[in-house]
Amino acid sequence: MKICSSAPGRICLFGEHQDYMGFPVIAAAIDLRISIDGQVSEGEDVDLELPDVDESIHFSSKHFVYNREKDYFKSAIKVLKNQARFRDKKIQARVQSNIPIQAGTSSSSALVVAWIGFLLRASAMKESETVPREEIGELAYLAEVEEFGESGGRMDQYCSAIGGIVHIDFQEPIKTTSLPLSVQKFVLGDSLQPKDTQKTLKRIRTGQESGLNALKKFLKFDGNQVHYHEAQPYFNRISSEYRPYLKAVLKNRQLTSQAKTELQKNPPDPLKIASLMNQHHEILRDDLKISTLKIENMIDASMKAGALAAKINGSGEGGCMFAFCPGNQQQVAQAIRHRGGTPYIINIGKGLDVIEEC
Repeated sequence: MKICSSAPGRICLFGEHQDYMGFPVIAAAIDLRISIDGQVSEGEDVDLELPDVDESIHFSSKHFVYNREKDYFKSAIKVLKNQARFRDKKIQARVQSNIPIQAGTSSSSALVVAWIGFLLRASAMKESETVPREEIGELAYLAEVEEFGESGGRMDQYCSAIGGIVHIDFQEPIKTTSLPLSVQKFVLGDSLQPKDTQKTLKRIRTGQESGLNALKKFLKFDGNQVHYHEAQPYFNRISSEYRPYLKAVLKNRQLTSQAKTELQKNPPDPLKIASLMNQHHEILRDDLKISTLKIENMIDASMKAGALAAKINGSGEGGCMFAFCPGNQQQVAQAIRHRGGTPYIINIGKGLDVIEEC
């Protein structure tokens, strides 16, 4: 049996550093994808070719140990086996991608989502068997984050699995709402600056959780569920060390709610969306301090070239930014290139796609 599985990278329109706090996000799948194409037969040997990174991976699906950091091909099999959802198979596959790697566009989550989609189809009892996309997002989260004790949330995996523009509310039970594809035409800009995702996530998560815990000394609320206007009278009583983090997490939640309301209109006002997006970036830059001088130069150049909005994307302190620039994608791409970045003209993409006999 031949299987082709592919999944998209993502940009975060609203809600960076919100998902692991239990707050909502609005993310969008992009039309840059990772694909896994291969043959499945009886056996247990897994042979993967990764030409993009000039690497080959070989192991047994029946007997394996982790022997590398972020050993996602094995962790996905382990998670599925723990739920009795994978039967040992011989797999020979090729993995290819046009998503920037380690740049904040969720290339790793797209890989895990595509791989889980591949494995589930390879193990399906019936050809018609399908798994809800939210469930695949959760399985990918378990394999990528929980299995290795990392600090991230579920935004990347759920968005890659579901596709389109999606609002995800991480209050249990997690609720996903697909939004109209009324905001399109972006340029992604890779700064080519390396970033330490886990270090950034740990710093910001610690700051936001400490700020919320400090607020609880003055205001009673359950979990993290407090709104900006409720907390605002107490900001001056919070330590200056944690105050910016507290303001950021609550203000970003408020902006995400406003953006959801606007995006559900028919049609939404692109200038309103752009204004909210720019406000979101200011918070990420000034309060969470996750931007860099080069990314700021790329953002400034994008705005001067006709973008309506531009913001950093992902955990930050390196990686990518993107510009919302309907009608000006070529000009913005050129401006980003002139500032030393690598531009990608992108639009909204579909989610996980798995087919047989491709």
